[in-house]
Amino acid sequence: MNQTAFEDVYNLYYDDVWRFLLHASADVHVALDLTSQTFFRACRSWPKFHQQAPVKSWLFKIAVNEWRRELRRRKISRVLLVFDRSTTEENGVEYDHAEAESISSDLERCETYLSLQRALLKLPEKYMTPIMLRYFEYLSMEEVAAILGRPVGTVKSLVHRGIAKLREDQGLREACGESILEASQLTTES
Repeated sequence: MNQTAFEDVYNLYYDDVWRFLLHASADVHVALDLTSQTFFRACRSWPKFHQQAPVKSWLFKIAVNEWRRELRRRKISRVLLVFDRSTTEENGVEYDHAEAESISSDLERCETYLSLQRALLKLPEKYMTPIMLRYFEYLSMEEVAAILGRPVGTVKSLVHRGIAKLREDQGLREACGESILEASQLTTES
């Protein structure tokens, strides 16, 4: 496979990968950093990719692994990583600072989203990731299973249990009531 084909993949799936990582991290700058890492790793592995799985699933698998690395880094250091805005151009990452700030402020203004995000971040990663892939990225259970490398039945079970844990979260109920779960359209149905 040639470099032109990878550029097409990059252009086609960049927004999807970035959006997933934005939902996962709830931080525009961290999402941009993880997205660049995802595509860097994908580019390095592109010559070995033989399309045994759909390209989108392959990219999301890399993105999930990047998110898991980020969670490990956070757990080890116990400090939230902050993307240094002042060095972005020096590192070759180019984006509009005003647009990034606008997106950040939009997310901060949305209390329902932030409450749901806090509740999701309380979940163990094994529940959080399938829920985000299913309901934030609108992937089928089969696609989520392929990305996570698990059977479809296991993914359905993880999503079901994760949603049950969200509903049990007393802080979530006190803060926003059941409407937060209805607003995000989280159901236990496949």
